[in-house]
Amino acid sequence: MAVYYGYSSIGKRSGSTILTDKDLARRDLLNHFYTRRGERVMQPEFGCIIWDLLFEPLDDYTKTLANEEVERIINSDPRWEIDNIFLLTDDQHSIEVRANIIYTPNNTAEELFLTFESEAD
Repeated sequence: MAVYYGYSSIGKRSGSTILTDKDLARRDLLNHFYTRRGERVMQPEFGCIIWDLLFEPLDDYTKTLANEEVERIINSDPRWEIDNIFLLTDDQHSIEVRANIIYTPNNTAEELFLTFESEAD
């Protein structure tokens, strides 16, 4: 089995910033979700469009777009498979995603909780 190495300084004040395997894959996935599409230099297609949907009417079309975006991002990383996705919305310009995903190298299940809130709140 391959061992992945990377680093993240998010939430670290001291200690090791090295991440491996599932922790690295999870951080990579979160980075993809919490980066707005077009924010990354020279990678305009990287990122998530859910941020742009926060002030749209929360109708079936918007929910479908958000659900498809979650599937697109998770499926773009071969280390993860989708088990199921739950999309929760409210009238306060926020979208919450709960997904059950499987880390494929060792076939372990994970729960992914994501909250997208408008910065105006």
